[in-house]
Amino acid sequence: MNLPQLDISTFSSQIFWLLLCVFSLFIVVKKVFLQRILFIFDAREKRIYGDNERIREIKESIRKLKNEYDLKISQNTELAICQKNTKLSELNAIKESKISNANKLFARKRAALERKSEILINVDENFVNILLKCNNV
Repeated sequence: MNLPQLDISTFSSQIFWLLLCVFSLFIVVKKVFLQRILFIFDAREKRIYGDNERIREIKESIRKLKNEYDLKISQNTELAICQKNTKLSELNAIKESKISNANKLFARKRAALERKSEILINVDENFVNILLKCNNV
């Protein structure tokens, strides 16, 4: 019932091989696996940084496009207001011209009607005078 791993005389060789295996495993992990993990982290960081740069560029181009859009909208709004005011002025001038022409026509027709009514009044007075003379005779 003698256990060789607990024999004190073999402790030094067991410790040696333990340290040799642990350090060998550490070096393999450090040189191979850790380098791969660091490479993946670096690639991920570069991609994230590149994506962030691209996002900044896109945001900047969106901001520029929005400013251009707002400028064009304000210019077109001012142009539309100017055109509307010009058209309103033209329409008001046409309206005033038509009103003036209508007033002149109305005045001419009124004058013609007044002349006709004076003629009818004179005719009526003459007719009444004639009838009165006929009745007196």
